[in-house]
Amino acid sequence: MNIVSGHPLLAAKPPIRAWRIVGGASLHFAVPAYVVTVATTTLFNAPAGASITALARFALAYSGWFLAIYAGLSIVLMLIAAGSEPVFGARRNRHRASDPGRDAMDSRLRVTQALAGACRLPGSGLPRLIDSIGAPRWDHDDSRFQALSQDLFQIVHAMTTANATASAKSRPEIAELATRSLQRIDEELSELAAERSRLDHGDAQAVARYVENRYGSSDFAGG
Repeated sequence: MNIVSGHPLLAAKPPIRAWRIVGGASLHFAVPAYVVTVATTTLFNAPAGASITALARFALAYSGWFLAIYAGLSIVLMLIAAGSEPVFGARRNRHRASDPGRDAMDSRLRVTQALAGACRLPGSGLPRLIDSIGAPRWDHDDSRFQALSQDLFQIVHAMTTANATASAKSRPEIAELATRSLQRIDEELSELAAERSRLDHGDAQAVARYVENRYGSSDFAGG
């Protein structure tokens, strides 16, 4: 029941890949490791009383070895990290499957983040819509509300991104698009909340009938 279709849901971003983390760490520490390693190796292996020029030649000679070894070690570590991702990914999936409240928690977070982002959008009608959408009408345990929260998150993300790069001339159009889109979200939320209310009312009536049939009617007005 996605109002917005044809685009991947931005709220469901995958975690950062392990090999990217390892690669980033390798680049981050490359210069410090190079300076410490080459300087130490040069000072310990250069002959006593070597001139600055001789020390520089030693450092350049060791630089090639360091770069080759460091690059090779980094690649090996990245391959190991990439190979371990399926194992850790399966573990994350099992943990997620064992937590039935995770989808509801994610849905609440999406709504919170989307409303915070919507507050930065222009448009005179948006504050009313934001208050209406933020009202306690969400049933985050219901998959339909979860799908609606995904649409809300995607809409706000697209609008805030467009507004950030828009010219002063085009921002009124962004405000109009955002207002129309959030109005549709608010209408859909109202429909879902009304249906949920009808279902809850029906459940209450069914329970009342069950109790009356099982235990007989009761005159609450009697003395």
